[in-house]
Amino acid sequence: MRLRIVTAVALLCFLLTSLFSNQISYAADIEPVTDPVKPWTITFSKEVSDQKANLELITIQTQNNNLSLSLSADFDKVIVKPKNPYLFGERYTLTIPASFKAASGKTLNKPVTKEFEMTGTYISDVSATMNPLATSVSVKVKPEIAAVSYSINNGNSIKLLRDGADSFSKGQIGLAKGNLLTIMVLDEANHMMETQYYEVK
Repeated sequence: MRLRIVTAVALLCFLLTSLFSNQISYAADIEPVTDPVKPWTITFSKEVSDQKANLELITIQTQNNNLSLSLSADFDKVIVKPKNPYLFGERYTLTIPASFKAASGKTLNKPVTKEFEMTGTYISDVSATMNPLATSVSVKVKPEIAAVSYSINNGNSIKLLRDGADSFSKGQIGLAKGNLLTIMVLDEANHMMETQYYEVK
């Protein structure tokens, strides 16, 4: 008979890492996450197998692909970090499959999942819908933001122009689907308040 590695998942992980829920029970609320490189620390009730093949069973995926992850184990904890930042507006699912093993070789008795979505603290919306002539990059922000800039694929910074009380935009020629935009917002004292990442669709 299989023994459970994860016990009191909802309570334990709420205290240590935020809510996890069993995949076969009712779906948990989707947690908003503002840190684009947020690590997840998963605590189990027993020591986990730190074999690479076992750790790599843990995945974080979007609708279209799996993220490249850095995974490490320390006795009863597994730390999961993205190698590339999460993208603003995207929804992700972290999955620990039922085949995940303890150091003893025992496996979970059911899969566990956690859903989260990248949002912003000061950035409320980003859009860059492709247009054959010029793509308009638009960013909506909280009132305390005084300036917004972005870079394309880690290139030079480009300043957006204010076009409303809480919005900035700029027409951009040459953007391609899949380009990575790094969005940076600053306050009136020119302090960086937040950085988020957005993929051109």
